[in-house]
Amino acid sequence: MSKDPLKNNHHLQKKLDEYHVNIPDFPMKPNRWERLINLLASPTRDPLEPFLSTSGGLLLLKLAPIMGAAIIAIIQMLIFL
Repeated sequence: MSKDPLKNNHHLQKKLDEYHVNIPDFPMKPNRWERLINLLASPTRDPLEPFLSTSGGLLLLKLAPIMGAAIIAIIQMLIFL
């Protein structure tokens, strides 16, 4: 594969030589501010994903607030009686 395909086609080689691309200089290493922004903007893992992937976990997420409210109500009734 060491053969140059443009060697035989002079017209194509001439057209390609007409184009010049200016590559701008840019820093290769981002500064601290950009690294902080990239860290804050990076996506995170969903902590509820293990619960949502199973039907039992989804049921637990639905019942947990109801059970918590019932426990708080029972504690309040025991304190004020």
